[in-house]
Amino acid sequence: MDEEKGNKTELSESLIFALLLALTGGFLDAYTYVLRGGVFATMQTGNMILLIIKGMEFDWIYTLNYVFPILFFAAGVVISEILKDIFVKTKIKWQQVILLVEVSILAIVVFIPFGDSNIYATCLISVVAALQMNGFHKMRGHPFFSTMCTGNLNSCFIFLYQGIKTKDVTYIIKAVRYISIIIFFMLGALVGSLIFEYANEFSLFFPCGILFICFLTLFINRSQTEVLPRKSASL
Repeated sequence: MDEEKGNKTELSESLIFALLLALTGGFLDAYTYVLRGGVFATMQTGNMILLIIKGMEFDWIYTLNYVFPILFFAAGVVISEILKDIFVKTKIKWQQVILLVEVSILAIVVFIPFGDSNIYATCLISVVAALQMNGFHKMRGHPFFSTMCTGNLNSCFIFLYQGIKTKDVTYIIKAVRYISIIIFFMLGALVGSLIFEYANEFSLFFPCGILFICFLTLFINRSQTEVLPRKSASL
């Protein structure tokens, strides 16, 4: 539910959480495109288009660079659903498990050498993108995407139009939130382009750090959630 309706917003759906994830998404997309052979590991639409283009050129071997990330992205979606089913009814927050898996996979990618092994790196990062997209897809009750900008851009201008039409400032505020997410996604790509030249594959420690911070903050969220019902019960 939306925060404006008076309900408590989960930390995993807060704006700051969405901004951190968008920063990671932009960084990873730039990483695979710049350092791992011009492949989009987080935006599969681009890979599908490039797959068709290379297929029309009868470059069948090179098309595998786009086929496998798409397949691994699909596998990541299934994995995220399995993790949710396993942990949703336990004391372990399933979204924290998602974040730990993301960090672990990225740590593995750090040690995959550049060159012919790029396909392994992009496939693993495609799994990370799917986990992140499926594990965190709401911001203050509204859908958002941390690994691409198209959906966020669409929502931004819907709310902007509604705000202008109704003169309701709450719609404008929502539009600004989406603009912020888009800016942070682009900022992630910018930070990546500055780091890549010096850190190369070790630049992945940057998104690992951000995701681990997100993992730790969910402990705070869980503590607050557990305390609130006891407070209300005493009233």
